[in-house]
Amino acid sequence: QDLKPGMFVTINQLSEQTGINRTPLRDALLQLQVEGFVTFLPQRGIQINELSPQDLENIYEVLGALDSRAILSVFDKITPDHIERMKKINEKMFRTVTTSRENQYFDLNNEFHNVYLDLSSNTLMLGQLSILRQRLFEFGSKGDWVEKVRQLNYTEHLKLIDLIEKGDGKAVADFIRDTHCSINGDLPEK
Repeated sequence: QDLKPGMFVTINQLSEQTGINRTPLRDALLQLQVEGFVTFLPQRGIQINELSPQDLENIYEVLGALDSRAILSVFDKITPDHIERMKKINEKMFRTVTTSRENQYFDLNNEFHNVYLDLSSNTLMLGQLSILRQRLFEFGSKGDWVEKVRQLNYTEHLKLIDLIEKGDGKAVADFIRDTHCSINGDLPEK
């Protein structure tokens, strides 16, 4: 079954469909609730959470804070090879925008950021970044905000790469936090 934001499911339904026993399935769903993907609602089942425009803005703010901290911590480890990989991924993202399925685009976006994030040994921070990105791109409501992100990413990634090449880690971190991961409440209302 394809799970969509706003949808209700039960542990019994999921157990039958997946062949997973109820106990490990319940444990997994409880973890998903902690991470914000689902909500247990008494007498109604489990709801797949939808992200409101305010949720999106909040997630981007936290992403910006964590991502900017991550790049500062690894800035001296970024090599010309890393920069070249980022350029190639960004070009592939640009070509993918209108020609492929949406998830492939967001997988490439993760790959772009992981070029420098993979240089970090802070597994707690990396885990939180991964969860937040997954919430945005796999469980977030699709709509005009997705197109806005797609339109901005290419040019913002070019600016990010340019700042890295100039060697100013603080400027890179500020750009990630204040521009790249900022949507300034411009999201359309539902």
